[in-house]
Amino acid sequence: MKNQGSGSGVATKKRGDVWRQAMQKLASAMRILVLPLVIVLYVAVLFYNLNESDRRTLHLQQENPAADRVHVILEIVSVDVARAQVTARMQVRLMGKIAKDEFTPAVNLRFLVNAVQGQQRYEFQQGERVIPIEVVFALEGDPNLYPFDTHQATLAFLAAKPVPVVKRPPPAAPAPAPAKPKSFLERLTKGSEKETKEISAKPAAPDSLVGTSELASHTPVPVSFDLTASITGFKFDGEIAKSGPDEVTRIQLNLRRADNVIVTSLGIQLMMICLALSMLAMVLYGTIQGKESALAPLAISPALIFGLPALRDTQPGVPPLGAFSDYISYLWAEYLVAASTIIAIWTWISRHRSKSAEPVSDPTAAVETQNKSQGS
Repeated sequence: MKNQGSGSGVATKKRGDVWRQAMQKLASAMRILVLPLVIVLYVAVLFYNLNESDRRTLHLQQENPAADRVHVILEIVSVDVARAQVTARMQVRLMGKIAKDEFTPAVNLRFLVNAVQGQQRYEFQQGERVIPIEVVFALEGDPNLYPFDTHQATLAFLAAKPVPVVKRPPPAAPAPAPAKPKSFLERLTKGSEKETKEISAKPAAPDSLVGTSELASHTPVPVSFDLTASITGFKFDGEIAKSGPDEVTRIQLNLRRADNVIVTSLGIQLMMICLALSMLAMVLYGTIQGKESALAPLAISPALIFGLPALRDTQPGVPPLGAFSDYISYLWAEYLVAASTIIAIWTWISRHRSKSAEPVSDPTAAVETQNKSQGS
């Protein structure tokens, strides 16, 4: 019986050794494979982001076949989501009979833009060099949805030249006709016509770039343009809006966060949640184990409380505190770390009090009791 028991024990030990050796070999193989996989992933990410600007850049062109035209070159130089503004650097080139050369007009030109800051009307005088201008346009969107927020901007501009004035002799005034009494129906019809004229004389809508008086004194000049939009952290898209009856050229610009910004933001949010959950697990483990384990989280949690805000701010272009993403990750992470710190502190306090409540033995009395027992 003993031989059978010892034999089964040896067999079990051998199986355990075989299993242990197999696990060690598997761990060694995993370590060998992980390093090449990390290197391949690192190189793949580098190559993917090497030409990242090409995927987020917008080039938009519109050519005009007219010989006498104004060519506008626009470059988006900055986007301020917090102030809802997009800034463009604008260069004007002249062609045809309206130009002495590419930069100098042969006639007086008026250039209108729907800017929200600075000038909306620029006068290019005959014979004076046209200089580049910087225009700030309005941006519409909801940054609260970061990093999945989208924004839109409308860029509108119009070039015009003065209408030549032809002086004509005033027509002879006709002799006044004798006034006739008007009937009730005629007076009623005249009143309705007056109301119609007042309605038609109301100012244009706020988004209108040019009024009727402007079109009456100036003739629109054909416009072609070349737009380039490339800002780190944003992906641009756009289209040419149809010109209205006022001959205004309009560009609809759409933008969102770039793909690398979205991936980075989601990674940081996941990192904050994992750190907070790990801290909570550490504190719960420390409350169950001995007294030394309860003190370990107190060395990490205060640093993490002040480190999470800095980690949140590393997200590219993150809006101020209060965005929807904060309620998904950052605020919960702060709450979990703060709660873990409080639990660890009170666990230490309770254990310290229980230790102080234990009766303290007198070493002198213990020695005397031991001597008496030995003498007896």
